[in-house]
Amino acid sequence: MINSLLMKQYAKLFSKYKLLRKINNRVFEYALSAKGYNNWKNSIESGERYFIKNYLANDEIKLCIDIGANKGSYTKMLLEETVANVIAFEPLPFIYSQMEHSLTEFKDRCTLINMGVGAKSETLKIHYNEERSEHASFSEDVKNIDYVVNSNSLDIRVISLDEYCELNKVTDIDLVKIDTEGFEKEVFLGAVKTFNEIQPKFIQIEYNWHQMFRQTSLFYFSDKLPNYDVYQLTYDGMSKVDAKHPHSNIYIFSNFVFVRKDISAELHI
Repeated sequence: MINSLLMKQYAKLFSKYKLLRKINNRVFEYALSAKGYNNWKNSIESGERYFIKNYLANDEIKLCIDIGANKGSYTKMLLEETVANVIAFEPLPFIYSQMEHSLTEFKDRCTLINMGVGAKSETLKIHYNEERSEHASFSEDVKNIDYVVNSNSLDIRVISLDEYCELNKVTDIDLVKIDTEGFEKEVFLGAVKTFNEIQPKFIQIEYNWHQMFRQTSLFYFSDKLPNYDVYQLTYDGMSKVDAKHPHSNIYIFSNFVFVRKDISAELHI
């Protein structure tokens, strides 16, 4: 009753005056950041380093797959903080070369693949900007995002995760990290067997504005993984969320980790 009354008074006051509306907008941005949204500047703010150091480094993980590795910063964190081997996919040839160079000291523990990952094995056109390669995408829908200017394109070989695992006899995976700038739906479609039969311990996806234009949601991905609980990475932390709740489906940069339920039961978060 008291909470309802306070909310009503707050809404009435902070929606009426221009200055208070501005203050409310700023408070809203702060609240979103605390929940794990829009913390994109580095791996500490995004919660990725926290996740690796606190949930992967302390576990006896053996194999991680990095889909959309770009220059290899996430792969490098995995290699530095854990004893795992890493398979990293990066489709752009000139970025792949940079990744290859940056990971030279770990060449005995990483397999680098200059291909994309999607729904099936095929050749697709990737759209990219040489100065902002992290925004490269196989989807043209993301051109609706105002900060994405992918003026160049290139034909790239793509493989499904299911086919890669079958060809290379991969039967046990600890982590699959997916950062494909709006192409996550296709990655999931090509990983049905991997996710249902191999069942990696953790599946991490970057979630952003892209999903709105691709007509997907966090619930869409969660619905494909019924044997997993969902956690949102926060500023140097992570918290369990309900993928069906609107607050978990906000189209602003965030990272979500799907944790296999038998492991989730032991996290006590």
